[in-house]
Amino acid sequence: MKTRQSTEINLLLRACSAEPSASKTAGLELFLEQHSLDWDRLLKLAHYHRVIPLLYRAFREVPSVPDTFLSTLRQECVLITTDNLIKLREYHRVAAILDGQKIDHVAFKGVYLAEHSYPERGLRSIGDMDILVDAKDLYKTIGVLAPEGYRVGDKYKPYLYHSAGVIWNELHEISLIKPYFNTGRFDIDLHWRVDCLLKEIGAFELSDFRSSPGFIVEKQVILLVLHHGVTNSWGRIGYINDLYFSLSQADVNWDWLLKKINQCQLKVTFFEGLQWCQQLWKLALPASVQEQMQGYNLTMLNEAQEKRWDKQSIPSFRRATVNFANKQPTSADRVKIYGCYVHSFIFRSSVINLHRRQFYIPKEWGFATAIIRVFLALIRTQ
Repeated sequence: MKTRQSTEINLLLRACSAEPSASKTAGLELFLEQHSLDWDRLLKLAHYHRVIPLLYRAFREVPSVPDTFLSTLRQECVLITTDNLIKLREYHRVAAILDGQKIDHVAFKGVYLAEHSYPERGLRSIGDMDILVDAKDLYKTIGVLAPEGYRVGDKYKPYLYHSAGVIWNELHEISLIKPYFNTGRFDIDLHWRVDCLLKEIGAFELSDFRSSPGFIVEKQVILLVLHHGVTNSWGRIGYINDLYFSLSQADVNWDWLLKKINQCQLKVTFFEGLQWCQQLWKLALPASVQEQMQGYNLTMLNEAQEKRWDKQSIPSFRRATVNFANKQPTSADRVKIYGCYVHSFIFRSSVINLHRRQFYIPKEWGFATAIIRVFLALIRTQ
């Protein structure tokens, strides 16, 4: 496997990118014999890239892995598995409540992947519970879950309780938080759309899920491409694993998926992820998909992503916008994206905190909102 990265990243890629086998174990043993390793850094990188369970699965039969390191991985896996089971149980309880109130909804990312895509639930850690509802059901959902202990996150309240329409224009999700046992808590990220960076560029809503029944896996993949690929530029190894397990564990309708990917202007970003799935997991792709991928310089694009893996760096929103714009086929598409970004920076609302009080600044103030944000940023840097 070619890599331009550190020994630790190289080892993570080897350990977390194939099913366990005798030959894989022998290869890992040989690698450890030939390289000096910083075990603390390896653990830190495994956390960042969200591959602790896969690393433990690969290392269990490798004799030269220090016992203390293996024991730490084992303890981490127990915690992840336990946390997943608790969150999945809570999600199903919440889903039953929403179903009882006739609130249509779809889970995606962590909750969905752990339960439906990965071969074992403990192989994919769950953070927030991401749930997509229809915009018209947002307030009803909040009201239904309030008696269950879920409260709106503080930073969202000024939007939620401001004049009608503000929250739909300015946000695409809010957080609902419920404390449980000691310092633990359940976090629900309640979405009514998933933006392609900005809603003016493109957005995915619950109606898109329901418009073509029977393509659930394909739609889940689109959401991964939007979040993992566009917003985060495949900045973690775990993002590649999410895409691989989503595609490999199901009978994918590639024609339908590529058609939707094209409509959403996500082709290059999707192909970047597919190339990593091929390189790391040897994902088998239809000849027609492989042929289309050969028309792009994906190796150069993926090298730029790979450099960030060692640095544990996700691109800023501005950088992600530039990356996305540069992948568009026409100048008109690129100009549109840049224009949407500039407009969103200038004409957007803000919530500022002054002396423990929150103030809402409407986007109708235009340039004033940008000036205030810049001024407050300068104060914070002093």
